Amino acid sequence: MEENNKANEKPLGLIPDFFHDIIAYILPGLTIILLLIADLYLVINVDLNQFAKNSLGVLSTGFVVAYIAGRFFEELGRISIHKWAPKFITNKYHLLLKPKFELIFSDNSTKYTSSFKCNVQEKITEWLNNQDGEKLIEECKKENKDDYFNLIQFYLRERFPNIALYEKKQNATIILSRSLSLIFVSNVFIYHIILWCNTTTDQLTIDFKSINFWWCAVQLIASLIFYSRFVTDKNYHAMYIFEAFIATKKLLKSK
Repeated sequence: MEENNKANEKPLGLIPDFFHDIIAYILPGLTIILLLIADLYLVINVDLNQFAKNSLGVLSTGFVVAYIAGRFFEELGRISIHKWAPKFITNKYHLLLKPKFELIFSDNSTKYTSSFKCNVQEKITEWLNNQDGEKLIEECKKENKDDYFNLIQFYLRERFPNIALYEKKQNATIILSRSLSLIFVSNVFIYHIILWCNTTTDQLTIDFKSINFWWCAVQLIASLIFYSRFVTDKNYHAMYIFEAFIATKKLLKSK
């Protein structure tokens, strides 16, 4: 009976991982490939029929390249947005990510009532009693860390498959929106590089046509939209983990 259950659990884990890779990596990778094709069409008027006539092998290679590009932009987003940006940009307009503890323990947070905040802190402290949960929370507050949140997140993944399925979907959409934000703003620079490389040496300035201006403007607007979506998705994900933790507090006590 146990062997049958284990056999049934394997597809349950493989399927969300497969769709996670499609949403988080392949879709952003395909987006940058399509944007590059559009850049070439606008600059040198490349024949789009050439891409339609490609063989299945070339198409398969395109998906591999898309996956690699998606992983690249995932890492670029993690380094730039999560590590570099908070050090140089203020959070005046609420565009930067806040530590997840601010959703619960910050006095300025209005997403939850005081009773809910106290309940969460009490349950986390109780759950991490052997690891000095109260001290851990205080250190996370002081150093802007989310160690206790990560412990809850990974524990819920292991103990509750249904939570893991939805949580993986949330993670995929977070990576997707963050990568698309970086891809659109990056392609503005890539477009100008392509435009400059195809400008004759006698021409000192690049002739900006109206289509060039609107092409760049639309991409910058799309980048801001996806970044805003990314911040919202991160908040939804944190709220889901906290609420799932409270909802399963009785099960968490059981062995």
